[in-house]
Amino acid sequence: MKLLGRGMMLGACILMLTVSLRAQDDLGKQLSKVAGLNAKNYLGSFLSGLGADLNSGLYHSADLHEVLGFDIGLKVGAVMVKDEDRVFDLEMPDQVTYLGFTLQAGTDYDKMITGSPTVLGDGAGKEVKVKSTSPYIPLRGQTLFTTPSGFNLKYLPLVAPQASIGLPLGLEVIGRFIPTVSLPEDAGKVNFVGFGLRHDIDQYIPLLPIDIAVHFMTQKLTISDNADKKLLTATGTAYGIEVSKSLVLFTLYGGFQIEKSTWDIESYTFSDVSSGTTVQVPGFSLEGANTSRFHAGIRMLLLFVNIHADYSFATQPVLTAGVGISFR
Repeated sequence: MKLLGRGMMLGACILMLTVSLRAQDDLGKQLSKVAGLNAKNYLGSFLSGLGADLNSGLYHSADLHEVLGFDIGLKVGAVMVKDEDRVFDLEMPDQVTYLGFTLQAGTDYDKMITGSPTVLGDGAGKEVKVKSTSPYIPLRGQTLFTTPSGFNLKYLPLVAPQASIGLPLGLEVIGRFIPTVSLPEDAGKVNFVGFGLRHDIDQYIPLLPIDIAVHFMTQKLTISDNADKKLLTATGTAYGIEVSKSLVLFTLYGGFQIEKSTWDIESYTFSDVSSGTTVQVPGFSLEGANTSRFHAGIRMLLLFVNIHADYSFATQPVLTAGVGISFR
């Protein structure tokens, strides 16, 4: 019990998100280099993947707890990062003011910077240099701009402690919570909280050989920079139906879920390379790719310890695993 508790605390402290972050600066500094469509393309695959993680691992059996029975453990969801999600084409402005000169896209530098890293991409940003054919001979080969760095992620994990407790009338309440903690490599800070409710359906169907339940979950994830300025806020909602069948030590489970994840990006200061000035960019929102999923998994229960894993079939598939203790 003590070992499990320490493991859960460690998981909460290292949190979720980016176990292998190697970015040179935190997310806020990188975001300040892009705006408009470039900002959406830089963040999009990262936020969509986290949104898929956010709505994962909500249950591992449709057999709900009796009154005051409880379950507590760690959930780990991971979206495998596709190669196409690691890069994007960054569009440079038509003109750039550099050392007092006004340079033109196409003539003095490339308009489209292909293969620039997204948040998930390789660490180093791409340098935009003055072309060797530019009429401004002294400027040839000089770096005008460096695209944002990536965090070099091969997968996108979300780790969160989850607890549930049985209530009367076939109800079960779910909670997730992580206090504000710092991410590795000065990548910023995160805070996470979620609340859900499940209801036992098979209680209304006598002699049913399987367990059936429905669920609803709402969650909120906040990412801030190292100065505690809020950068991103995610809200996730999910509701669905699950079934399970217990076979001695093992339980097979699966279900269908409708879901949504929305990210609100706060206003931030943008370093405008076209004018060499800084401007305030209004906030904007992005939605995750997943709107529904089918999932299937297996749980092994050894006395009070449960170990489980499942796979979600969706636009962004998620592999989820968990470990915890259960008292029915």
